[in-house]
Amino acid sequence: MTDTGRIDINVCVNHSGEMLISVSDTGIGISEQDLPNVLKEFSRVEDQSTKSIEGTGLGLPLTKMLVELHGGRFSIESTLGEGTTVLSYFPASRVIEQAA
Repeated sequence: MTDTGRIDINVCVNHSGEMLISVSDTGIGISEQDLPNVLKEFSRVEDQSTKSIEGTGLGLPLTKMLVELHGGRFSIESTLGEGTTVLSYFPASRVIEQAA
């Protein structure tokens, strides 16, 4: 089996002082119509390309809940067949500056 996919994780503080965590992959992507479904607990998008992928359907809903419990925002951008980017924004009040 040849693995050709890629996952990128980026963390930064944006111009508003929010901490942004971005996780992007070059996987199968999610169709626009299925995006609301992947945020429902125990919901999985199933088609021929995902039948062999294991999971409970809790990863994205739990992540969204945790981000929102910290006062943050959560969003998903995805293109079917190209990949997905999950963005988690945490408020500036949650960011601790490092001493110089």
